[in-house]
Amino acid sequence: MRARLRAAAVVAAALAGCGGATGTFSLELVTAPGSTVLADITLARLTLSVPYRQVEATRDPDGTFHLSLEVPAEGPTGQVTFEGFDDGGDLVAWGRSGFLPIAAVDASVAIYVAPPLTLGAAQTSLDPPRTDIGVARFNFGVLLVGGADASGAPTDQVELYDVYEHELLPGEDAPGARAGAVVGAGASGYAYVFGGRGPAGTTGTFWRFDTTVTPAGQWLPVEEDPVLARTGAAIAPARTEVFVVTGTPPLVLDGLSLSVSPLTNSPPLAGTATALLLGNTLYDVVVGEGTGTTGIVTIGPEGVEEHGGAPSALRTGHGAAGAPGPKVVVLGGAVAGVPTSAAVVARPATSVFVEIDGVLATPRTGAAVAGNGVVAIVAGGRDASGALLGDCEVIDLESLGHVATIPMVVPRTGAIAATLASGQILVLGGVDDAGAPVGTIEVFNPPAPAQP
Repeated sequence: MRARLRAAAVVAAALAGCGGATGTFSLELVTAPGSTVLADITLARLTLSVPYRQVEATRDPDGTFHLSLEVPAEGPTGQVTFEGFDDGGDLVAWGRSGFLPIAAVDASVAIYVAPPLTLGAAQTSLDPPRTDIGVARFNFGVLLVGGADASGAPTDQVELYDVYEHELLPGEDAPGARAGAVVGAGASGYAYVFGGRGPAGTTGTFWRFDTTVTPAGQWLPVEEDPVLARTGAAIAPARTEVFVVTGTPPLVLDGLSLSVSPLTNSPPLAGTATALLLGNTLYDVVVGEGTGTTGIVTIGPEGVEEHGGAPSALRTGHGAAGAPGPKVVVLGGAVAGVPTSAAVVARPATSVFVEIDGVLATPRTGAAVAGNGVVAIVAGGRDASGALLGDCEVIDLESLGHVATIPMVVPRTGAIAATLASGQILVLGGVDDAGAPVGTIEVFNPPAPAQP
């Protein structure tokens, strides 16, 4: 593999396989619009994770860098990390690619580069601005389905935020306009869409979207069941191509048989739904007011179980993230209408469900919450006085310690946070203080990982 950094703003990397067949990845660095962070870099480092290789180069008098790497093109999957250091040796910017096949293929790849622990605007934005978007995370990016525009009308717009280009790619329009639909990401490349608000009101539509069909995907309308209609629900995988959808009654969405049916022996479910893989066992952890009587229900090999131990689980306007342990951490939201700083920690493997006070510096509800396995962000929302918040708290998912509070590009509430395969987290949608949808997409750049 050979790589060459040609300029402060562009990485040109040639990944050439040994022993015959070759392939080339052309790597471009992208930043927030107007950012000058790349100008401060005097030493550049490029690291390939698998097989592990690392090279460094100082800036040449002409402003360019030259780096080269060489590995066999034998087909493992790796990621490329860029790091830039200033004259004092401090890391000023970094970024990471999505997963790349180290094989005899040619591709163009962009890496979003920013200072650690910052939120910056993406190179692209929602046009038109909208909120209540259905999202699903794939290794290749985040699928965006529908949403509500500035008039409140649902849209049929479909886009993919591509982790390899950091651009929005248009998808085939949905079969109908929807806001607040749930979207499940299947292992096969299918996305399963259920419910949402259409032009005539709340629906029980079930659609499948095939992301593998070029050039813009392909929709398959499956069925409409008004009895099961819902909007603003949550979804989590229960097993391969099968999902649990919250609501009354909770549903099992089966992508293999293309069917939807009530989840048996379950109380009503509301709030967040997070999947947690424990060895070969998958648990769904549902937390929120309206989930049973205690606010916590797990769905796993033992069936549907309700759990106590965390009174503040009876909350609304919150989010959740999977964490080391393994555990689910619930952050933000309000209990009886009052924003809380407490976190709920669920460890279904050991049946431990507790709350920890004081995790958030500012209690908030309506924040965008997501994690990347190391840290979680709690971005925006409203505080106890109802004031719109323009900052983001970063929480260590291992210790639940407060890492930092950082400014957002646009204050908002009701936004969605979605994690990219690069470890960066998107914040998109939501509304401003006037209730208008926000078009700016923000990218959270986490702390740089320690070197192996």
